Amino acid sequence: MNTQKPILVIVVQGEKFFDFFKNEVENIWPSHSIYFLENYAGQVLYKFNYPANTDLLEFPYITEPSWKNYKEDIGYVWHLENMEVVKTDYSNTSILKSAEKIIFMCPYLCQVDAIAFEILINQTLGKADKPCLYCSAESFDREKIKLSMRNPVAVTDDFFQDSVTFYTAKRFFEYNFNFNSCVLFRPALKKAGILNNDFVFTKYVFQIFYALKNKSDFSFDDMFDMIYYWKGTGLYPEASSFYSYTIVQNLIDAGLIEDNGNGTEGNKHYDFTEEGKALFKFINPECWDIDMLGKLIVWLQNWPECKKETEDYLIQFFRKQMEFNG
Repeated sequence: MNTQKPILVIVVQGEKFFDFFKNEVENIWPSHSIYFLENYAGQVLYKFNYPANTDLLEFPYITEPSWKNYKEDIGYVWHLENMEVVKTDYSNTSILKSAEKIIFMCPYLCQVDAIAFEILINQTLGKADKPCLYCSAESFDREKIKLSMRNPVAVTDDFFQDSVTFYTAKRFFEYNFNFNSCVLFRPALKKAGILNNDFVFTKYVFQIFYALKNKSDFSFDDMFDMIYYWKGTGLYPEASSFYSYTIVQNLIDAGLIEDNGNGTEGNKHYDFTEEGKALFKFINPECWDIDMLGKLIVWLQNWPECKKETEDYLIQFFRKQMEFNG
């Protein structure tokens, strides 16, 4: 990589972001050769890497999350030349190793953004020994963006690290819940005739499935409200998910619920299939905890002090199902 200028890499979430920032960037860092690296948050790039051989494991199995490695991906790196952004064929690894400075640019910093940046750096550089900074403008106001870029903050600062900790805790719970669910609910699913091998009882899918147990002719809007405003018993914080459509679609694709034709195109109505009704017989009813999602919020807010409590909860939850499976 030939350049007479030190390299500055700005990590963003997609083209719409660097198209918005590019007019200011060269003026703020005129002495650098500037690259943009796309690093999408969530599980767009970073998917869980579960153990391949479950026969050698003792369940319930609790471990630290592992991520599929995408460090050699090509095509996510762009070069800023005379206010224009040109796509390159550099890999994440090569551009980050060449960088003098790395900056994460986001209009709003949330936990999922922080952990995506942390994973990127860990996968490509290990524990980086070069400056890693972030700019959070908290809005798309151009003056606030310029101010944030002129005053980047080290990713070691408390706000960024609190965001990383929160999402690290969330992913710990989800990784272990999903992996144990894949293995330990499989016998129950097979007995009920659910043959979709891609179906997983994630925490929200399991909760909404059980919350609908004694209902019929329930609508998408009914399910949306339950998922978005998960109140539990009121003893814990209210939980919420933005993935109502995905959760409902997972239940449909697995063959647990089906459109009964009573609704409208914009608000379909559903009933349990025969397989969905049968599945309740093969799941330990003591597994359903309407406060699980609220408890999780408390654990996330008190991590890592609550890690042992979280582990104990997961072990107890899945041990109940194992014993029920016989």
